Amino acid sequence: MKITFLHNPYYFQEYMENVSFTANNFGVLPPLGMMYASALLKEEGYETQIVDVKAEGLSEQEVKQKIEDFDPDVIGVMVIPYTGGIAMEWAERMDEWFDVPIVAGNYGVQLYPEAVLSNDFIDYINIGSARNTLSKLLEYIDGNRESIEGVEGLGYKTDDGEMFINDREKRTEDFDRLPWPDRDAIDNSNYTSMLARKRPFTLVVTSYGCIYNCDFCDMGSFGYSERTPEDVVDEIEYCVEEYGVKEIDIFDRDFLIKKEKAREICKEMIDRDIEVDWSCRARVDEVNEGLLELMSDAGCRAILYGIESGDQRILDTEHKGITLEEIRKGLRMTKDAGIDTLGFFIIGHEGETEETIRQTIEMSKELPIDYAQFFRMSGKPGASLYDQITDELGYDYFEKLIRGEEVVRDLPRPWTKFSNDELEEFVLEAYREFYLRPEFIIGELRRARSFRRLMEISKVGAEFIYDNIRHFLKELGGG
Repeated sequence: MKITFLHNPYYFQEYMENVSFTANNFGVLPPLGMMYASALLKEEGYETQIVDVKAEGLSEQEVKQKIEDFDPDVIGVMVIPYTGGIAMEWAERMDEWFDVPIVAGNYGVQLYPEAVLSNDFIDYINIGSARNTLSKLLEYIDGNRESIEGVEGLGYKTDDGEMFINDREKRTEDFDRLPWPDRDAIDNSNYTSMLARKRPFTLVVTSYGCIYNCDFCDMGSFGYSERTPEDVVDEIEYCVEEYGVKEIDIFDRDFLIKKEKAREICKEMIDRDIEVDWSCRARVDEVNEGLLELMSDAGCRAILYGIESGDQRILDTEHKGITLEEIRKGLRMTKDAGIDTLGFFIIGHEGETEETIRQTIEMSKELPIDYAQFFRMSGKPGASLYDQITDELGYDYFEKLIRGEEVVRDLPRPWTKFSNDELEEFVLEAYREFYLRPEFIIGELRRARSFRRLMEISKVGAEFIYDNIRHFLKELGGG
């Protein structure tokens, strides 16, 4: 039995926290969820295919031909709320092109199971795991299981269109029992991140979820689980030896939630003499000199920190749990350890003023950070801030978008007095002031090291100029 996983392309949507040039230039990251599912199903004897439309640069016709050549019995699609509309468009296309069941999964399905399943072109939804829920569904489709009634985490429709969503699976599976992501199913040379300088590049996760509950983030609602250091380092070593990987992004929401686990991973990498550059995300209040020195010795080249605001009152309001002094201290120690830094900043917090926005922009230039990323404050499904959007609209926008009852558009931000256009202008101003400094431009050209990296920098620069021109013309025309 053959299963195709379609990783649909993703691009700027008006409601996103990003402005368009950043949304389109985050890099192209491997579809880890599909790679894990592919690995699990291969263990059970299934043949799998991953078609990554964006990474492979495929046209619609090329996508169709590639899937036709594989001739799958089932097609799986990934639904993430922020790109749910795009996913539904591609799922409908799959249904038109191929006479096989369409199965939808990922956390968009977990949040909106009824909405996803309500679409005529979706036959099943998988809220559970690939090992349990999906494999039992495939047994049924293949004729080796009499019924799917009672299969935990599975949604389906009867012949007359009635929907059934079984109880959600109790996900207690040991993280270390999962096979590593199926990197044979993709071309690893197609992937990179906004900070990566080397290829082949890949992602590795050491944990899932987050223990913190920032108002603007949805990951605190997913719980937290982690892998053992030995299993993580075994996978990293395998990536280097088997695929020639030269750079890894440890894609945890926070690599240092459990600092002892991080120390053990670093020590094991040093003991095994694994030569690979890697980056991670962390909080500024989690680092210290000894830990940073150990991370640097183990190959850590960059840490991405959520700084969010240059105003302490706003940090407190958002339940960020850090101080401006901790920000300065953590970044200073990181640079002293020889590790590059990226700061994430958000503009448009509740209670934000032009003065606090200016404080954030000025702070971004004063801090010892190499890169900065600026966002418009947005509410994501699953985050408490999103409740204000649904209250303002009187309904759940993303549920209706997935049902095909809404269009892509900007959403209200009732917590701020600034319009969406004003927030976009502040974000573009922040980017201009941070990245158009001569010292940054000269430094980045020196760090490029390769023609490919130089071209990537030039592409982002061109998109940045376009975004500024587009916004200027929009303002000139009165919106």
